Amino acid sequence: MAESFMQQLITSLARRTPVLDESVPSRTGSSDTTEWSRRPAKPHLLAEDRHDFERTLDEVLTEEAPGVTERLNDEQLRTMALTASEVIAATAASEYAHYVEVREQARTLHESEVPSAERAPTERHGASVTAVIAVLAPVLFGTAAAIFLIVGYILKMLAPEPAFAQTLLTTGWLFGALTAASVLLGMISLLVTALRDASAPPTHEEAAQSQEVAAARDVWREALRRRGIEPFLREIRNAVSRGLDNDQTP
Repeated sequence: MAESFMQQLITSLARRTPVLDESVPSRTGSSDTTEWSRRPAKPHLLAEDRHDFERTLDEVLTEEAPGVTERLNDEQLRTMALTASEVIAATAASEYAHYVEVREQARTLHESEVPSAERAPTERHGASVTAVIAVLAPVLFGTAAAIFLIVGYILKMLAPEPAFAQTLLTTGWLFGALTAASVLLGMISLLVTALRDASAPPTHEEAAQSQEVAAARDVWREALRRRGIEPFLREIRNAVSRGLDNDQTP
């Protein structure tokens, strides 16, 4: 009777892993294992989800009690599980497909909310004008104030003093006050804009989608853990134990 798919995987990994070469003999025919090893692996995990797979694997390795043998440590078990990541992930394929679908729907909804330029061009134009004024006004007022004050003080040093020297000084100090006021108003405007953008709450649809994505992710990781990673590690340890028992049998 043909072995289960997981057992074929264990045998294949045992043949490619030096620590198991001596202790775990192959119990399947060479034709079955060769046929399975030549079978192309279907990609079940997206690149962005491999971190979750490795994180779940590390959690299982940390929580599980060590095996009955010391021939395999956690790093070796982790390497073997990563080698068989696509096969392990296939045990939770339905939960993963649902998670990916929900996540894509959430991203589509978020992207539909982003292009505000098409929905509110007037608001964007007003914000741009305000930003330009907030930056340019202090520069223009400050430059005018410096020119009037410098020229006014130079004229006051002349003898006789020109009549309009004091007028230039007064105008310079006026522009200096306008510079300070424009700087203060610009800072307040930028602060209000930043607070308004940061405090904008997500829409009801976005909040619901975010919760649904998190729930689907948790369901997938739990299925991956219970039906994939834990049985895989258990089979690995059992295979090593059987190999050691066979070695110790006279």
